[in-house]
Amino acid sequence: MYPRLPLTIGYITVADPHDRRSWSGTHHFLLKALEERFHEVVPLGPLAPQPQQFIAQAFNQITLKVLGKRFNYRDSFLMARAYDRLLRKRMRGRHFDLLVAPAGLTTVSLLKTDVPIVHINDRCLAGALDYHAILRDLLPFSQRDGLALEQRTLRRSALTLYASDWATEAARRAVPEAAARIHTLPFGVNLPVLPSPPSPRTFPDGPVRLLFIGTKWEEKGGPIAYDALLDLKQRGVQATLTVCGSMPPPQFNDPDLVREGFLDKNDPAQLARLQELLRTADFLIVPTRFEAYGIVFCEAAAYGVPALATRTGGVPTIVDDGVSGFLFGPEERGAVYADRIAQLVQRPDQWQAMRVAARKRFEQRLTWPAFVAGLVDQLSALGLISSSR
Repeated sequence: MYPRLPLTIGYITVADPHDRRSWSGTHHFLLKALEERFHEVVPLGPLAPQPQQFIAQAFNQITLKVLGKRFNYRDSFLMARAYDRLLRKRMRGRHFDLLVAPAGLTTVSLLKTDVPIVHINDRCLAGALDYHAILRDLLPFSQRDGLALEQRTLRRSALTLYASDWATEAARRAVPEAAARIHTLPFGVNLPVLPSPPSPRTFPDGPVRLLFIGTKWEEKGGPIAYDALLDLKQRGVQATLTVCGSMPPPQFNDPDLVREGFLDKNDPAQLARLQELLRTADFLIVPTRFEAYGIVFCEAAAYGVPALATRTGGVPTIVDDGVSGFLFGPEERGAVYADRIAQLVQRPDQWQAMRVAARKRFEQRLTWPAFVAGLVDQLSALGLISSSR
């Protein structure tokens, strides 16, 4: 148990940090971890400045329809100026020792304050342009503005923490003079109760249970996971593939494909079902096409489930290739995934070792208390708080 530090934190989020759905739960669970460690944490969000937000969203819709180009309004000077005015109003008359801004590229880029800022994110804009669909086909001025705002945030933040080495390295290349203040600190799992260590069990103890979790079937590599299922069955390896979060199109109709649909973590019964699927899965298989981080891989590690995933974005920071799971090139298809699974069916001791390694990685690196402990260490190393605290 860590001592509580006598500091007052201003917690800056665009979405409501009390909503477990905001930023896939990251805002909420980081808030709870900060409250356990600091004297007072004051939420300064949600932030929805009007009419600026309405104008920005409407302009994006118009340019998409007319020009086929996006206006990245989330990272625009219009929104940055509006956040500055709104935040200064909410902070007026209050003392803060530190401002913590998860997903805060634009919220703090123009903020007029002398309070040290901690910027937290899962991707660096300079390294993510054209990587994800939402950052493709940007209007030229929108791309320039977003990069300019990011550079301002990286230069003025006392500390920037990215969830992955992928994002950290991109930020250090973009603003090398701030490199000493930019570090990797993996995010934790967004679960209300952390699971107990997995109970021992034999493998395989029936059909190999593959679990796919992703709200977008194509983007998360669902067809590749499906091909892996078919390939395993052709080899004589009994297997099932359970799909959560999305609904595969009708042509994916193998009888061993189980459609669970979307499971809402805010609903106790649906959360319990998700936890049961994670507890009983033999592998998580998410051949994602792009991934800034991937909280789902942290959740799998919490349950000791080896992960099969693409070597892309932030995933390699979570999945230790060959130790807690396997990583594959973006070009590799289902047969290559099936190769690895079939090998482990023949080597159950290796699967057991991966299961233990996944849980160990979770306990050491992939919890929000571990994140906050790392945050405190970084603040102390930079002299922003007393090491005696």
